Amino acid sequence: MISMGRLRVMVLMGGKSHEREVSLSTGAQILKGLNSARYDAYSGEVDDLLNQRNGLPDMVFIALHGRGGEDGSIQGLLEWLGTPYTGSGILASALAINKTRCKQLFRAAGLPVLPELALRQDDVAEIDNVLHRVNVDLGGFPVFLKPNSEGSTFGCSRVDSSDQLKSAMCEAWKYDDLLLVEPYFRGMEVTVGVLGNAGQSPVALPPIEIVPRSEYYDYESKYAAGGSEHIIPARLLPEVLKRLGELAVSCHNLLGCDGMSRTDFIVNEKDIAILETNTIPGMTPTSLLPQAAEHAGISFCAMLDGIIDCALQARRIAV
Repeated sequence: MISMGRLRVMVLMGGKSHEREVSLSTGAQILKGLNSARYDAYSGEVDDLLNQRNGLPDMVFIALHGRGGEDGSIQGLLEWLGTPYTGSGILASALAINKTRCKQLFRAAGLPVLPELALRQDDVAEIDNVLHRVNVDLGGFPVFLKPNSEGSTFGCSRVDSSDQLKSAMCEAWKYDDLLLVEPYFRGMEVTVGVLGNAGQSPVALPPIEIVPRSEYYDYESKYAAGGSEHIIPARLLPEVLKRLGELAVSCHNLLGCDGMSRTDFIVNEKDIAILETNTIPGMTPTSLLPQAAEHAGISFCAMLDGIIDCALQARRIAV
């Protein structure tokens, strides 16, 4: 039972994934943005949560990114502890972070995704076979490699020729034992945030066009000041903007996301490809979800209120 006064909210940040520094930045922004009249907010890491089992917070605001935070594991721990938490539940989190499973789900629902090859480390011994599959199944080079369950573009690379493929595969395998190879689809990078709980009329925020300073939207483009330009709304036809919002909501509902999500796309004129859905979008000073919300007239503080209200509703916790 949650107390009737100010909610004691632990902003859970840090973690052990490759995105630890991003998580700390996200958590710091959330702490600054939470309404002190409504919440008694404080920061903590997973060990802090485990060490205070006799005095758990009323609510955990999950600001973890990547494995251990966005993959369903911390969500399972919190449900075992009986502590409400923000964002998506176990299943939606596990599905969304697994790019292969997520794409299979989207494809089965008729949503537009790129073809892909899923490769394990044993495949490096059969590099000629991999090259054949790239040429036949993906239409040849260039291609884009990414670890299956990693974020912030860690381990990602564009491969323009066959002699670059093996080293790119080995780099991606530093982050995951499964990697995806996709055709390099040229176009505008666009992202669409969604607020609300799955099945309860979640709302798409204005699509953001991302213009990275580098070749693609890599780590520096995402988090360095001036690393990319964000144009809201994206410079696309009204019907394309509408379609992007519809697709983002479809992804949100199909996965069963709660509170928030952000789906990334590549758009080439009217052709759209879904790249992935993030269940815990960044909240750093350069992050996209807060910018889209602000453009829609939703302050950062109000957005955080809404995410917590969604969590209370999703977990059916009496206040």
